[in-house]
Amino acid sequence: MSRLTTLLFLCLAVTFPCTLLAQSEQALSLQGKWQTLYQRSWNAVPVTVSQQTLNQYPTTLLQESARYPNFERFSWQEIQSLATLVATCRNHPADQSKTLLSTTNQELKDAITFELALCHQQALPTQWFSSHSLLHPAGGSFADRYVTQYPDSLTQLTNYLTIANPHHPLFTKLSPLSTQGREALFSGFRAWLESDGLQDNTLWLSGEQGWKAIPDSTWQPLTKELNISLNSESCTLHYSNLCISERTDHYQTFTQAIIGFLSLLIVIVSLRGIFIKRQQSRERSFILQLLTHELRTPITSLGLTVEMFREQYDHMSPEGQDATWRLISDFQRLSQLTENSKIYLSTTDSAQLLEQPASLDEWLEYVCKKHNVPYQLSHDQELNLPYYWLTVCLDNLIKNAKQHGQGKVIVRAKLTNKVTIEVQDEGQLPHPIIMYLSRWPLLNVIHNSTKQRKHHDNMGIGLTIVSHLMKKAGGKLLISRNPTRFILELPYENHSID
Repeated sequence: MSRLTTLLFLCLAVTFPCTLLAQSEQALSLQGKWQTLYQRSWNAVPVTVSQQTLNQYPTTLLQESARYPNFERFSWQEIQSLATLVATCRNHPADQSKTLLSTTNQELKDAITFELALCHQQALPTQWFSSHSLLHPAGGSFADRYVTQYPDSLTQLTNYLTIANPHHPLFTKLSPLSTQGREALFSGFRAWLESDGLQDNTLWLSGEQGWKAIPDSTWQPLTKELNISLNSESCTLHYSNLCISERTDHYQTFTQAIIGFLSLLIVIVSLRGIFIKRQQSRERSFILQLLTHELRTPITSLGLTVEMFREQYDHMSPEGQDATWRLISDFQRLSQLTENSKIYLSTTDSAQLLEQPASLDEWLEYVCKKHNVPYQLSHDQELNLPYYWLTVCLDNLIKNAKQHGQGKVIVRAKLTNKVTIEVQDEGQLPHPIIMYLSRWPLLNVIHNSTKQRKHHDNMGIGLTIVSHLMKKAGGKLLISRNPTRFILELPYENHSID
């Protein structure tokens, strides 16, 4: 399971950075591709409307706002009064114009003069349109209204017509371009995609030479060549009404699908590994509880047998007496193991490890002499401690130091407000990050493959169990790298005998 997880992790680690790099390159190159498309499309067709032609006409008359009343400069009452003048000037011209001409708004005065001239059928010279305001307060230009009544003057007044007037010289050329597109190009945008909703999508471009209408037969092959889209649903680059993005790359889609699949698979495998590990832990705990419970009956029976041998001890041969002592010693160890295991495996979290009063120096001498390692103690004192489980922890640390460490192994202990027991050798542990990562299933297989030594006398409980035992006893396990030191810290209550 660990090897499969590691393989999936390595695949994801290789594929994910490649995808990020590809997306970064895509974002950086999209702007360049759009500029290339613009330049090549611009060079492919002639100018539709030159900039020189556009400059011949006042910009005000080319804007869509010229068609409507300008309520920013004229009030509704002024426009309504002007309309009333137009409707009644033939009957009462003097009465209607006298009030309006008193206004200080010069543009409104121009409109009154213009309407009175039309009302009295007085022709206006061409110079009047160039020397007065261009737009009528009610919308449109003065020229638009004038040529309606005097068609013969159209030739002289074409430059003063609005773009919406069919007689404007640019009306035919710009009619394929919508009002929104025309306004966008006039406002400074360099491109507009005009679509009729069917197949005719014309790309209008604005440049220093003027405006160009690029048919779809010209610009669409270029987008395919550059692998970009101008009207996709999701925009990487938004400009005017263009939605510019990279075309869907099947390889990229496949890579993203693989990454998603691997990520999901890693999550599933990890969750399954955690579930299996939890189940195994429960099974081991149940088996230990069962063994502890079942051992109580044979150990009780063995205790009765031991008492029988004790009663006959004086009548035994020397060989029988030695065998009896070994039997008594083994019985005591089994009894102690059963009792301590029963407490350790208790289902209640409040259960504490069984403590016994003993001299700290005598206990250290017993454990260290068994492993033939020296020890140092700051001062001796009789303490109540869970010596059985401390022996298990210290045995494991000493064996690990002798088997996996280097040089001389020594045990140091001191008493302050807590008991501190340190197992030191002359080696050096790996970096803490490596030790931490090696605990995870993804990297544990790599860690284990680099160190496959096994010792038949190794207890095999590992630092994790030592740390767990210390936490259950209310203490903790500390690790120092250079030199290698494993430190047991445990609080205690002072029950020394004076």
